[in-house]
Amino acid sequence: MNPREQGSNPSSNLTPPPNPSSSRNNQDPYVQRILEAARALFTENGLEAVSMYGIAKRAGIGQGSLYRRFTDKGEICSALLSTSSDRFLARLEQELQATEGVGSSIGELRSSIEQVVEFIDQHAELLQMIKSEFTGKKQLTQFEHPIFQRLHAVMAERLRRVADDGKLIAIDPHFAATSLIAVLSPDLYLYQQKLHGSGKKDILEGILTLFVTGLQRS
Repeated sequence: MNPREQGSNPSSNLTPPPNPSSSRNNQDPYVQRILEAARALFTENGLEAVSMYGIAKRAGIGQGSLYRRFTDKGEICSALLSTSSDRFLARLEQELQATEGVGSSIGELRSSIEQVVEFIDQHAELLQMIKSEFTGKKQLTQFEHPIFQRLHAVMAERLRRVADDGKLIAIDPHFAATSLIAVLSPDLYLYQQKLHGSGKKDILEGILTLFVTGLQRS
């Protein structure tokens, strides 16, 4: 299958999918108390050590009030990260549209990957909790979460442009993007960081070797 035939007009698919937390009333004083309590507890104790009961207690509300607003810690993490992730993804999408037909497709792919790794480095534990709760309780894959869907759309288009320039090996850009998103995973990042002592630079170089150098037609 010719990579260039994949995903005709993919730029039209960049409309962000619905954000599950977007309908939450952020003016609700309970929501603000919950988020402030969770942020303080996460900072003091780490994500894993904090329970929903502890968050409710710190916020001074009943557990029923908490669960009516957030079903698990993953949703709380999503809300805490909402502004940062929306701003980051919007920037990637705007850069994608601004660079269509100009510049180096390989260079732009590299730049997008570098930005994602930087974002993961800053928010790895929150992202990991979001992924864990989303895939565990809802029995879905990480690829179905709105953050990963938007990221996938950007990377698929970046890879399609590389293919259109004749610089991509014989591989479906959509499949390559899915594989890239699997590697750009907070759990893999934390695993490499904590168990192997890898720094951000080491992890970035490995990903670029696999998905830029490794996929580039020689």
